[in-house]
Amino acid sequence: MKKIIESSKPILKIVGIVLILFVLWSIFSAITGTKKLGTGNLKYSAPLGSMADESRVSGLEMRVGQEGAMEITSNTSMADTSAELPSTDKKVIKNGDLTLKVENTEKSAEKISEIVKAKNGEVFSTNFYERVKGQKSGSITVKVPVGKFEETLTEIKKVATQVVSESTTGQDVTEQYSDLQAQLKNKKAEEQSFVKILDRAGEIDDVLAVTRQIARVRGEIERLEGRIRFMDSQTDMSTITVSLSEDIEIAPVQNDWRPWQVVKKSFSDLINNMQDFVDDMIRFVIVGIPSLIPFLVFVWIIYWAGKKVWGKVKG
Repeated sequence: MKKIIESSKPILKIVGIVLILFVLWSIFSAITGTKKLGTGNLKYSAPLGSMADESRVSGLEMRVGQEGAMEITSNTSMADTSAELPSTDKKVIKNGDLTLKVENTEKSAEKISEIVKAKNGEVFSTNFYERVKGQKSGSITVKVPVGKFEETLTEIKKVATQVVSESTTGQDVTEQYSDLQAQLKNKKAEEQSFVKILDRAGEIDDVLAVTRQIARVRGEIERLEGRIRFMDSQTDMSTITVSLSEDIEIAPVQNDWRPWQVVKKSFSDLINNMQDFVDDMIRFVIVGIPSLIPFLVFVWIIYWAGKKVWGKVKG
């Protein structure tokens, strides 16, 4: 038995050394985060599980080696943001407001609609109301191409008998538009880089991790594209809001004007007021006077006692 133990000592030493080396390598791998991505020989400096944190992967740069190895390392941008961006035309949002006096609101609104359609624009909304029978007021909002903004305003003002107020505003959004275009370009480059990594990923966990990143980037791309489309719609078409009201004229007799009913109602109110007065007098005699008697007696006692005291003091 002793001979067997002594003969197995070298083997046990070798096994112990191997185990110690394995433990040390596991600790080193856990600290440095080094891991192989299956058959594709993909390496990254942080575990793929941490890629769900957008703040840690938004600045990743992917590089493809000549030998097929791919590596993800932390950097400031996925794409080269220093690359020259395409020139962007000037983007301006224009809005106008007009307050007009017109002879007839309905006819003026129709005329404004014709002017706008002739300028390749459209009526966006209308809101009219009638406070006095036969007299309408309200507003109409239209959209016209930016290049025809000034001439459309000029023609709309010709419809009015009086331009009460006029105001125009413009907002230059060229810088914001260029910034959105740059962000979109970078996100598309980031998406393409993740797609390349997905083609080389071998393990299921790695595929799922990269797929989540592609879905995240695709969502950001769609949001940026939506903002760019909205800004295009704001800068391509300008908005004009026109408030319309008719000039003051002699108001026609209202159909619901009934003077005889007013007379009868006035007599009815007079009778009701007289009845209320009589009712108040009856209540005063029955309720008010008896209620005042104790108070008057108290006042009289105070007066009599005060008079006696004053007489003695004076005497």
